Amino acid sequence: MLSLMCLCFRLIVIILAVVPACLAQSNACEVLPSDSKLFLNQRFPDWRPKNLSDLSGFDRKLWLETHAKECPGIAVGHFEQPDRIAYPILLIPKAGHTASYKIIVLSKGSDKYALRLLDHAEGSTYSDSGLMISKEPHGTYSEFGDTRSVRLKLDGVNVEWLEKSSVLYYWSHGKYQSMQTSD
Repeated sequence: MLSLMCLCFRLIVIILAVVPACLAQSNACEVLPSDSKLFLNQRFPDWRPKNLSDLSGFDRKLWLETHAKECPGIAVGHFEQPDRIAYPILLIPKAGHTASYKIIVLSKGSDKYALRLLDHAEGSTYSDSGLMISKEPHGTYSEFGDTRSVRLKLDGVNVEWLEKSSVLYYWSHGKYQSMQTSD
């Protein structure tokens, strides 16, 4: 009887630990304004932002350890201008798992959205496996191998293939530049 109570207690503790993270994730993936969702549905009808539920067990665990309150397919920050919010989005196909992805940035001008494509892969084997995006705050970042570094005045977009490599996209001279930060 005592061991059954211990087992029940452990189960309750696990549920209480997991549920808040899942709730935070579901809210984190709902950050896009309604007009940007409409824009995405019109431009990419067969694509959607990547969610926590798209990650495998180990990738999900790694993501939650470092980004518990963020969505693996949407970042929010000041990527292009200090006074305007932009949305980098990792899109994956709505139907089926075709190992394709698109990484875009939506930024709203005075009355409409600008769309910038940072990267994409169509049908490449395992191209989106472990792939996620996040915001990197302004600061200094070094390229893999320390061949160069860059000081960001705005936020950067970190595109990461978990435990494989990562690329930092940052706004400079009116366009996105990139730098591989790990291999």
